[in-house]
Amino acid sequence: MYTEQLKDLERISQAAGKSPDLVQGGGGNTSVKLDDNLMAVKASGYKLTDITTTDGYVVVNYKNIKNYHEQVDLSKDIDYEKESGEFVRSNVVPMEGLKPLRPSVEAGFHSVLLKHVIHTHPVYSNIICCCENGRELVEKIFNSKEYGFIWIPYINPGFMLTLAMMKEISKYVSEKGSFPQVIFMENHGLVVTADTASECIELHEEVLQTIRDYFNITEPFPEVAIEPFQDGTFRSKTQYLKEFFKGRDLSISFFEDTVLYPDQMVYLGGNISVNGSDNKMNINTETGEIIYKTNEKEALTMEETLMGFVYVVESIKRNNLKIKTMGSEQTDFIRNWESEKYRKSLLK
Repeated sequence: MYTEQLKDLERISQAAGKSPDLVQGGGGNTSVKLDDNLMAVKASGYKLTDITTTDGYVVVNYKNIKNYHEQVDLSKDIDYEKESGEFVRSNVVPMEGLKPLRPSVEAGFHSVLLKHVIHTHPVYSNIICCCENGRELVEKIFNSKEYGFIWIPYINPGFMLTLAMMKEISKYVSEKGSFPQVIFMENHGLVVTADTASECIELHEEVLQTIRDYFNITEPFPEVAIEPFQDGTFRSKTQYLKEFFKGRDLSISFFEDTVLYPDQMVYLGGNISVNGSDNKMNINTETGEIIYKTNEKEALTMEETLMGFVYVVESIKRNNLKIKTMGSEQTDFIRNWESEKYRKSLLK
């Protein structure tokens, strides 16, 4: 049952998760509507490349989830972040042969989009999404494109993001008479949606190539890798990072004061030591060496996240743009959000 749809889910997931310039670690998510009620969506904490036709996703009743978000009464004294997460999990539909996994925290907004959805955190689109005049840049770069696009100012992931997306989509449909297929989320990432898997994959790449062309990015993304080191530790093999940190006057405040997006907090927050050796990630600015004191899965996730962060910061500066960081209330929300703590725990 749903064989072709699940092949499409595997296909779009593998395409979106193939490189750390598109997603880092367990970031990003994908979904495919199976019929008028059911949707297969990436499981929380899984990597996109982990998704096959038999693993890495959860089936939910997306019609119920969509209706829930359309009918909420915000005047009521209800913790909707908590309640909506519980509601989504209560609408998981057990399927024979599937593990009992937890759906992505962003299953809500997947429920209100077209049949196929790719959500990623590409370094290219985040050059725009993490700069002060991102909305204006998007309008300038994509104004002549046939496909519709919308911009979502930063809002906490989960329930409120779904409502914000629904509002902007409704406004766009009312004004333009068509469904916006590209969504830029400030300090977050990119979403594309389409009726077919092929169109979704092609649209995702077309958007990113348009951005690369605009910024004249012709060099391939640096190779990201780690290697076993001493006593069960791992060492960075990413030359770009070594050259960036070597000889740089840097302190931990560089990371704490420049928070670009939630995944940076989830995977790097509190885990970095600069010129020390007592944390999960230990950066030596004299040599540029990075040593990881954790398991291989978490070490690689941190390496990919660090590379993405540094690349975006450097690209914004190189293009004479101004960095847009997350505010203290926004970082506090992510730091204390149960869903992100759960996702982080899966790396252990």
